[in-house]
Amino acid sequence: MMKLDLEQERKDAGTAGPEQRERRESSGGVAQATVAELQAMIRDGRLKPGDTLPPQRDLARNLSVSRATLREALSILATIGEIAARPGGRGFICADPTDMPATPSWRFAARYSLREVYQFRYVVESYAAELAAMGHTEQEIVDLKECTLAFRNAARADDLSAYARADFDFHHLIMRISRNKLLVDMHQTFSSVMLESQRLPTLRRGDLLIAVQEHDQILEAIAMSDPDGANYYMRKHISMAGSRAGLPPSELP
Repeated sequence: MMKLDLEQERKDAGTAGPEQRERRESSGGVAQATVAELQAMIRDGRLKPGDTLPPQRDLARNLSVSRATLREALSILATIGEIAARPGGRGFICADPTDMPATPSWRFAARYSLREVYQFRYVVESYAAELAAMGHTEQEIVDLKECTLAFRNAARADDLSAYARADFDFHHLIMRISRNKLLVDMHQTFSSVMLESQRLPTLRRGDLLIAVQEHDQILEAIAMSDPDGANYYMRKHISMAGSRAGLPPSELP
């Protein structure tokens, strides 16, 4: 997936209207760049544990991004534990890295339980992997390998936001390779829910390369045109991901 450069976004910000900016940023590339810039502010001490982040209006203007993109970036940082909501729910503070919650919070709890999300993924994504194994092009296998490489590189760099994005991209690409337009549309429609479920395991900070190895198994089965293997390894991966996200054994799919 092509990602937009934050510096180019800044150059364009003065000439693009809000609607144009929001459409251009919807790919997620600028949100990821915004996450990286905010992380840099945390690392170099411009934002210290306990500091209140500037109001979103000011922060979006300073970073030359839309409010929608900033909200997405803040959501990513909150999910991976680098910022936290202020008491009372207005604004964010820079989190103390020694005070990370043992159990990740699930921000879509009012709509879907985490168990329901992983049940959905278990059924839908395993079937998509099966279909992908039965009909794919050489270029699509190359694309999957690129996604897996990005996933591995993010794991080695301990870049949690890039890690979750590469995870999502791999799964969404399998949906596209399945050639089932309804599956693709469903995954895209609920992309924010899917992506959030893929961010949660990063909070528990286990070995990030375990999921990379699971992707390797799925990719190998698809490349070998082994639908049963692709289905099996995807189901195994989703179940393990649910465990890493904090689901108890009794609720795993």
